[in-house]
Amino acid sequence: MNTDDFSFSKCEWKPRTLTELFASDSKELVRIYADGVYDLFHPGHVEQFKQVKAAFPNVYLIIGVCSDVDTLKYKGCLPVMNEGERLKMIDQCRYVDESYISPPFFPTIDFVNIAHDSLPYNSPTTDDCYAIFKACDRFLETQRTPAISTTSLLNRIINDLERYKKRQIIRTNV
Repeated sequence: MNTDDFSFSKCEWKPRTLTELFASDSKELVRIYADGVYDLFHPGHVEQFKQVKAAFPNVYLIIGVCSDVDTLKYKGCLPVMNEGERLKMIDQCRYVDESYISPPFFPTIDFVNIAHDSLPYNSPTTDDCYAIFKACDRFLETQRTPAISTTSLLNRIINDLERYKKRQIIRTNV
């Protein structure tokens, strides 16, 4: 499913605004791109993809998995899983039609329509790297899944670290 060259997509498309798409009763294929780090792939990620697929009758979902280098540069730390591992997890999700490693961390309007939750990343030129997509009516907002995020999973691990250590000691002594 994954491709190294962003110029090759398995489906034809033409740029359309969300207003045009929602007003149309066409069953025409709608190509939507979503990007993220997708570390410790979890139900919140699956729910995002499910929301996108449900937005229109015939969605072709393309996922960009941020590279380790960009994640470190723009988010301040490396993900737990490396980019290859994260891409393999994405590729196993039934909602994903196509995937890429290392998309532009700050996509441009020429790149593609965007689907993402409303919490933007800061870019060098703006506090909301998705502002241009919103202004052009090419941003499909998805809702975060309550109580599940990569951060919440990491916090659970950290909070229960001693218990996990004891469990591992018991397992290795058996």
